[in-house]
Amino acid sequence: MKQQDIKVTFRAMTLKDYDAVIALWKKGNIPYRPQGCDSRKNIAAQLKQPACHFLVAVTDKTIIGAIVGTHDGRKGWINRLVVAPSYRKKGIAKGLVEEVEHHFSAQGIDIV
Repeated sequence: MKQQDIKVTFRAMTLKDYDAVIALWKKGNIPYRPQGCDSRKNIAAQLKQPACHFLVAVTDKTIIGAIVGTHDGRKGWINRLVVAPSYRKKGIAKGLVEEVEHHFSAQGIDIV
């Protein structure tokens, strides 16, 4: 997908992406608890949960955005969304949200 002349790929986050995503959260002033629910161990467990959907936006092998979506089987929520400052206002956040909405819709969840 091209976002305003930037080739961006959206894909599922893996544990290898953890450090880059945490760095983005810090840059974006996203609250996180590295000793709690956002520890590497806890994120690894969340990545395996079918109700959690972690995506990253990648360009030139660099993670430039991330989103966390969760659902309860009926409704979905976007819990965290961040885009690197130098890539903002280029449609990256919109693309991440659309990807999560599509994922939820495929599971029969149309309320986000």
